[in-house]
Amino acid sequence: MKLLPFSRARKATARPNIRPQRMGFEFRPEAVPRYWCNNDPVLTHFLNALSMSFPDGEQFFVDSVRHFRHTVTDETRQKDISGFIGQEAMHSLEHKGFNDMLAAQGYAELTDKATGVARHLCNEGRKRLSPRAQLAVTAGLEHITAILANTILKQPELLEQMDPSVRILWLWHAIEEIEHKAVAFDLYKDIDPGYRKRVRSFLTGSLGLLFFSSAYTWRLLKQDGMQRHPLKLARGGLRLGRLLVSVLPEYLDYLRPGFHPWDDDNRALIARYKEQVEAAVAPQYRKVAPIAA
Repeated sequence: MKLLPFSRARKATARPNIRPQRMGFEFRPEAVPRYWCNNDPVLTHFLNALSMSFPDGEQFFVDSVRHFRHTVTDETRQKDISGFIGQEAMHSLEHKGFNDMLAAQGYAELTDKATGVARHLCNEGRKRLSPRAQLAVTAGLEHITAILANTILKQPELLEQMDPSVRILWLWHAIEEIEHKAVAFDLYKDIDPGYRKRVRSFLTGSLGLLFFSSAYTWRLLKQDGMQRHPLKLARGGLRLGRLLVSVLPEYLDYLRPGFHPWDDDNRALIARYKEQVEAAVAPQYRKVAPIAA
């Protein structure tokens, strides 16, 4: 996506329905390859590190939005906030199962440390930041998760490189991150339409996420002894670098004063994959349509 001019007028975009869905994933350690993304340790462990941040990070997002939801009087937006809270809760739950699988594969000590650090960072944010600043950080980090989700969906080859045992987890999560990508942003703009704090909080949150993901990607790689395989590290690092560079224009778009998440209308992209996700819902969590009388 190209950087958008500051003067661009935004068109109204119909928002997708934000509906929480428990998936009921079961990740068996013996069935998931150690390097489940393209047999690449760097890409795999980058995504593993992100997953370790999700349970506590998603709860931080929920708390920051819930604090201000009473300011919203529009019924549709209240439903969207409820959908956001429900979806984020499901992400925490399903990624906890994924992280438990990683622990069972031999990464228990690192998984415990990483989740402990994520919890500490979130708790420090709650102590040191005002509720308004917490919501600003949430809006910024939601932008990052949305553009990463968009990248996963618009590059079918990346999805195909993921082992089927975990592919649907990342596909489902990506779709829902896009569906609710504007909820925290809109709420923050309600309470603080200023530009500087939004951008400052975005950059602060970005640095925190960069620190965490880089540190634990490296620690996972080091546990596997990858420091003794520089060529594998270089190849994987190059792939990851290309992936991150590809999202840089979308990342920087958040700095545009007139930015809004739905300036990028990618509803058609998420619709393309909806059926795959719905087919993967565990039977006990499938929503059955009522039978007409």
